[in-house]
Amino acid sequence: MPSTSSRTVLLPVAILCIAINVGLGTLVNLFKLPVYLDAAGTLAFALIFTRTGWAGFSWAAAVGALSFLLVGVLYNPVAIWFVPTQLVIAAYGYWLAGPLLLDGLAAPALTPRTYVRIVLLGLGLGVVAGIVSAPIIAWVFGGITGAGASLITALLLKSGETLFNSVLASGLASEPLDKLLQLTIAVALVRATPMRFRAGKRER
Repeated sequence: MPSTSSRTVLLPVAILCIAINVGLGTLVNLFKLPVYLDAAGTLAFALIFTRTGWAGFSWAAAVGALSFLLVGVLYNPVAIWFVPTQLVIAAYGYWLAGPLLLDGLAAPALTPRTYVRIVLLGLGLGVVAGIVSAPIIAWVFGGITGAGASLITALLLKSGETLFNSVLASGLASEPLDKLLQLTIAVALVRATPMRFRAGKRER
C-alpha cells in the first residue's frame, strides 16, 4: 500500500500529470507537430509512484485514461478511442520502466547505464504502443486519424500494402521516437520531483 506521505500527494500529482498530458497534447495539435507527447504525464506519474503497488498503478492508469477522455471532450474526439493505449503505457511505465529506472533516477546524476536504459525502454514502449494502437487505427478509422503517421499509412496503402500492415508499419516507424521523447520528458519531470514524494514500498 502507499505510505502516508504517498497518499497525501497522489491526487495533486495526478491532477498535475493529467494537465501535462492535456497541455502537451494541445500544443502538438495546435502546431501540427509530428509527435504526440500526450502520455508524458502518465509516464511521469508511473515513475514517481512505482513503489506503491497496485494502488499506484491504478492511479497511473486513471491519469492516462482521464487525460484522453478530457482531450476527447475538449478538442479531439479521436483520443477517446486510444484510452487502451494509455492504459498499456501506464502499465509499461509502472511495472517495467519504473523498476528498471528507479535507482538511476534517485542518483545525484544520471549514469551512462541509466541513459542506455532510458533509450531502450523508450524505443520498446514505442513498439508496444504501435502494436496496441494499430488495430484501433485500422478498424475504427480506416487507417487515417489525422496524425503525422497517417501520411506514412497513406503512402504504404498506395504502394499496395494491406490496411493493417500499413498502419502497423507506420506506427512502428513513428512511435518509438515519440515514446523515447516522452519518456525523456517524464524522466526530467521525475528528477525535478522532491524525493519525499517518491516514498513508499512496492507490494510483494
